[in-house]
Amino acid sequence: MTHQRSVLLIHGMSSSQSTWWRVGPELESRGWEVATVDLAGHGGRPLGPVRSVVDLARDVAALCPAGRTVVVGHSLGAIVALELVTLFPDYAQGVLLEDPPALRGDRPADDIAEEIGREVIRARTDPHEAISAILAGHPGWTRRDARSVLEGRLQTDPVLATLSPGAISWNLTTLVRASPVPVSVVAASGTDSALVEPDRGELRRLLPPGRVIELPGSHHVHLDDPDGWVEAVDSFGSALTE
Repeated sequence: MTHQRSVLLIHGMSSSQSTWWRVGPELESRGWEVATVDLAGHGGRPLGPVRSVVDLARDVAALCPAGRTVVVGHSLGAIVALELVTLFPDYAQGVLLEDPPALRGDRPADDIAEEIGREVIRARTDPHEAISAILAGHPGWTRRDARSVLEGRLQTDPVLATLSPGAISWNLTTLVRASPVPVSVVAASGTDSALVEPDRGELRRLLPPGRVIELPGSHHVHLDDPDGWVEAVDSFGSALTE
């Protein structure tokens, strides 16, 4: 008996499940059962008592049943996905990380938190200007792409910007080493990729050949190169179920 492949898509910081509008239907056309989720503090959901990435992972587990073929996480969602399968080893057969953020480069966690806070404030102060700024920075995007990013920022709980740096701190390569299931990475080749050195090089050495893929574009790989992203997810999932 053949079981349908199942994927859970977890968005990044100050985003929401609407970010998957382009790639979700394409995965479904390839036979995938696609589920999405809004992290606590995102998509209009209050942060509540959640104060760490582990808390976010436990919240996802409570909302979305286990038994996935693949969990895909973008940015912060990639870290949540790694914590999820570490907490619940039977949750999924594999994890795909989209441009996972490394915090050992030249950008400390508190700088990232401040930038997120500024983006949320800018979006709420002048949404039209925010859309224009997003499109100027991503000329290949459609207005719907830009609106999905803006929507995520508008629906982000402001409490997120007040969390201590320790609440969004992690060691990416340590988490990958601890994963009880296979890990694949789709990284942006652009200069604003969140996967900085030394983590990028360490992941290349740590993971099997072909498990670290670079696609053109920015931090939002699924919006910059949706075809390449879908192919990467589909190929990884197929390898897990062969």
